[in-house]
Amino acid sequence: MNIDALNRFCPELVMSFLSSLTLDSLTSSTTTSSSATTSSTTSDDSTYETYMTLLLTTLENQDPTDPEDVSEITTQLATFEQLELAEQNNTLLSNLSESLSALQGVVDDSAAQAYLGTDIVAVGDTAPLEDGEAEWYYVLDDDASSVTVTVTDEDGNTVYETTETGSEGTNNFIWDGTTDAGGTASSGIYTLSVSAVDSDGNSIDSEILMTGVVSALDLTGDEAVLYVNGVDVSISDVQGTQTAS
Repeated sequence: MNIDALNRFCPELVMSFLSSLTLDSLTSSTTTSSSATTSSTTSDDSTYETYMTLLLTTLENQDPTDPEDVSEITTQLATFEQLELAEQNNTLLSNLSESLSALQGVVDDSAAQAYLGTDIVAVGDTAPLEDGEAEWYYVLDDDASSVTVTVTDEDGNTVYETTETGSEGTNNFIWDGTTDAGGTASSGIYTLSVSAVDSDGNSIDSEILMTGVVSALDLTGDEAVLYVNGVDVSISDVQGTQTAS
């Protein structure tokens, strides 16, 4: 017996069937796999068509003097539409996020290419000693009566140490490669550390910035990397540029 006939002879049974169809039963088949998701979507579409057929059949065959209550089925249909709209919005937002990520990658790559051959300033305590000079900046949270500046080599050995005063804000430190032993350090990568105190002997927080000329780029990863004569610098750590000396 088809739906039309069923509704003519027993509309109460049709409405009972409609009441038994709940949103939970429509969505319980959703799984994490793509194939199961496709199957669930097809099933939901089929159920939606069934709802529409039953609604139209009920409306066509109802007694005009005693109309059927179709509020539940119309509520379910409205819920279907809301779910479909939410799914479309999620897909749109996902596509938009992917597009923005791709665009950000293009912007970062373009910015990285613009830094090539430029003297940058970036967050980091390592810098190259080249042409007899290595340069850093250190930023203090307050004026310091004593700042101990230590330079170590790639093996962690202290090669140079000095004490100076420092002002709140950015301070420049240039090392000419002279070692505490009276010799001259060879070209390579060196690390700067800073220990600062105020006039009362209280420690002062500091941040170290390195500087150097960008000699090469790596654009293959998620984030562009700048090479400053052996020092790898992420583009997100770049603070600015300065005139190359």
